[in-house]
Amino acid sequence: MNDALENILLDVSKSPDIDGGDLEKASELILASALKGLDITRVSIWLLQSDKQAMSAAKLIDERSPNAEVPTLYKSQLPSYFQALESERTIIANDARCHPATIELTNGYLEKTGVYGLLDVPLRHKGEMIGVMCCESRRENRIWTSAEVAFVGMLADIYGRAVSAAERERFEALLIQQNEQLESMVEERTQSLTKALDNFKQAQERLIETEKMAALGKLVAGVAHEVNTPLGVSVTAVTHCEHRLKKLNQSFTDGSISRKHLQTFIDNTFEAYQLLSSNLERAATLIQNFKKTAVDQSSFELVKCQLNDYLHALVLSLKPMVKKKKVTITIHCNEDIVLNTYQGALAQIVTNLVSNTNDHAFAEPNENHQIEILAAEEDNGVHFSFRDNGKGMDNETTKNIFEPFFTTSRQTGGSGLGLSIVYNLVTRKLKGQISVQSTPGEGTEFSFFLPNLPK
Repeated sequence: MNDALENILLDVSKSPDIDGGDLEKASELILASALKGLDITRVSIWLLQSDKQAMSAAKLIDERSPNAEVPTLYKSQLPSYFQALESERTIIANDARCHPATIELTNGYLEKTGVYGLLDVPLRHKGEMIGVMCCESRRENRIWTSAEVAFVGMLADIYGRAVSAAERERFEALLIQQNEQLESMVEERTQSLTKALDNFKQAQERLIETEKMAALGKLVAGVAHEVNTPLGVSVTAVTHCEHRLKKLNQSFTDGSISRKHLQTFIDNTFEAYQLLSSNLERAATLIQNFKKTAVDQSSFELVKCQLNDYLHALVLSLKPMVKKKKVTITIHCNEDIVLNTYQGALAQIVTNLVSNTNDHAFAEPNENHQIEILAAEEDNGVHFSFRDNGKGMDNETTKNIFEPFFTTSRQTGGSGLGLSIVYNLVTRKLKGQISVQSTPGEGTEFSFFLPNLPK
């Protein structure tokens, strides 16, 4: 691939529009880059309809006919074309009016638009084809080069990144909506719950369960975003290796391969595979720790917990939650400390404390934001300290911090249940004690003791 195409790809990949969650902006950037890199006048993104029997243009740029009407393409009318998209990585039709995969488009689409050549790359998301990126040439006898084919393939992979970002944005909006609905439900229930203590307890238990799932949902969103980065790098590395291998094969076929050429290929491929291996290992580690944490938070089981290893695995899963505000989490725990406890309850406690600190203690991103988790063995149990260097709390807030529905951020969707859950888990489920100390401007420390529970 020449330097011009590589520079275009680099600019697109680095653009904040790709991972910003606005698929319209991302699509426009990708198509504009295709026009520039391929020197063509028409390019489009088509998306499959829900029944997968037709495609409609989601975004079209036609420099000659800006207001051109775009038809819907039906699978029943174009069976060969749809079959090629489903089975091939790329349709390279230098003469689309004679190519077996695109000849069906001749009488209607190609003649109407004046298109002679097609370079179509299927768009995929989560392993499924969702549409196609269609690059169209109005020049007769236009030959698509291997570099151009690789260029469009990488643009299609980047579009997959943009789709994931948009999906994440929708999921986060749904979480916000659920929090708003939870807040509304809390306000409505509060009026009726004052009439009977039994009804109050039942509603509180339901709301606590909902909040637990909302915290897990936030963790899911963070981990999904974090895993997307190494997977995106891995896809790019594989595509690069495929491109280099095709060039080497061509040189071998032509008899022009040299020792230096072969050594360069080996070195570049080795570096690419090292990058691929490290990123896949990183993604696998994130998913493994997330699965462990997710299972723990959905079901409680009494186990002997190796605290140091478990806390490190748990914090690794929580890092995406605090990444935006640049919070550093450190753990101080001897490797030989073992606690007989409900591991899932401990995971929920740490998750809620990290989430609460991230939301309330730190207002803006800052490299100096710190959370420290300390665990020290005591008689028949372990003492935990959870410290932050955030903005701290006044005496009135500290006094009410564990009360159900007490929150200082009700206007932004806070429910006031997070620390209430922590208090109930520590004191009731785990038979421990918890306290809090805080100074405005200096930070907050939660201290709690968890005993070894009998089996």
